[in-house]
Amino acid sequence: MDTPEMLRGLVRGLHHVAIATEDLAASRRLYVDQLGMRPGQDEPELVETQGVNVFVVYAGTQRIELVEPTGPDTPVGKFIAKRGPGLHHMAFEVDDLEAALKTLSEDGVRLVHTSPQKGSHHTAIAFLHPGATGGVLMELVQDPAPWDR
Repeated sequence: MDTPEMLRGLVRGLHHVAIATEDLAASRRLYVDQLGMRPGQDEPELVETQGVNVFVVYAGTQRIELVEPTGPDTPVGKFIAKRGPGLHHMAFEVDDLEAALKTLSEDGVRLVHTSPQKGSHHTAIAFLHPGATGGVLMELVQDPAPWDR
C-alpha cells in the first residue's frame, strides 16, 4: 500500500499499534502468557500527560502498546466508554515531529496536537484528527524526544 500523500516524505515506518484495554493485567496475560509475545518492559509506564498506563509487547519486531486509561475522563477512557476496548490508534515514526506537524498544518490537515507532547519511553508524540485521516486515529512519534537527547 502506498503512503498517503499527506504523509509522503514524513513517515519512516510504523512505530506501533495501540490497543485500548480496561484491564492491563488481563491484557498482559493474553498477549504475553497466552499468545507468547515478548514483553518490552517489566512494569507498565504511567504517561500522565496522556492519562494512560502503557505496557509494551513485541510480536517479532512489531511493537504493540497496551494502553489502559487512568480514569474515565481521559482520552482513552472516553474512547472505551464510547467504542469499547480494542484498536485505538496506529503510530508512525517521524524524524522531526515539529517539522511534520508544521507541514501537515500548512497542508490543512486537522491536528489534535499542534506541538509535540511527552509520550511513553522518552518519545515525543502528536495525534492527527481521525476526521482528516479516513477515520483512523494516527499518532506521529519521534524517538527519542528532542528534550531527552
